[in-house]
Amino acid sequence: MATPTPVRIYAGTQEGLFVWRSKNGSWENVSVAFKTGTIDAIDGLRSKPNVVYLGVTQDGLYRTDDAGMSWYRVFEGNVRAVTVDPTDEQVIYVGVEPIHLYRSENGGKSWEELVGVQALPPEVKKKWTFPRPPHREHVRHIFVHPDDSALLHVCLEHGGIIRSDDRGRNWEDVSQGIDYVDIHHFSSPPGRKDLFFVATARGFFKTNDPRQGWQRAENGFTRDYFHDFVFLPGNPGAMLVATADKSPGYWDRPERAQGAVFRSRNLAASWERVGVGKWLPQNMKQMVWALAQHPEDPSIVYAGLGAVSRGRSADPNQKGEGDILVSEDQGDSWERLPLDLPADRVLWIGADS
Repeated sequence: MATPTPVRIYAGTQEGLFVWRSKNGSWENVSVAFKTGTIDAIDGLRSKPNVVYLGVTQDGLYRTDDAGMSWYRVFEGNVRAVTVDPTDEQVIYVGVEPIHLYRSENGGKSWEELVGVQALPPEVKKKWTFPRPPHREHVRHIFVHPDDSALLHVCLEHGGIIRSDDRGRNWEDVSQGIDYVDIHHFSSPPGRKDLFFVATARGFFKTNDPRQGWQRAENGFTRDYFHDFVFLPGNPGAMLVATADKSPGYWDRPERAQGAVFRSRNLAASWERVGVGKWLPQNMKQMVWALAQHPEDPSIVYAGLGAVSRGRSADPNQKGEGDILVSEDQGDSWERLPLDLPADRVLWIGADS
């Protein structure tokens, strides 16, 4: 399946970062880095795709200026989330474990903590925990609205959603309506500030205003664990969301994760399962952890798969293996890219210069 322009795929796994580039209709593995590290976050610059930021758990945030050939650390800490401000690519946000949030205004040269997060009231912070030892909560996803850089929403795992409308000075909890506050991914449709969606470990929700509470938007789902989701252009446009059956604590069962991809063409009013076939089988043991779009053609979506959860294989009889799939038809069909890698956790797709 040909893509319109060459890309580099950055695949973060529990055994390091793998970088491939498309070349003459095939794929070349150009680098493997941090082989003993768990990669939890990736984001990069659209205007300068050779610049990418990488969060290595219990280590720090790294930056490459040469498309993954070399890396240097720009932030030390247990990094779990990184986001480049889509309105100003010199502005970088980092979230860590335990929950703290930082911002750089100069591409990672210096940092300030957004201390307003720590000023949230005790009744909000008492929800901050994690089910597995050592029970330390972390930032999972940072959403900077592309039409308003002052509007920030941060997903906490576990802990809910916190919001700032003054670029991080003041914060409020906006988790009302979500009973199990293990929050994975937050976004709004392109060009919209009046509609928001969030994927959690026990539900998929929508709202016109997070301050007014959330409503479930699960009509048609046959899965109840939700992770990444993306918005695809078209007539009509579409949403794709990565799902599984129950949370990772259940995946030691013979059927494992039971991963699946669902699509909505009416902004989550209803959902249908898509892509069932060779690479997304009816009873899929892998989880679809990551969804990422082509940098110049957002109708092309990549999916990162892995039969693994937080450092352990979902199948005790085999090492967690990964796959990268691509779809150009809103998820109806998928092709596996000829790439060998461990179980994928996060993806970033950059234009290849």
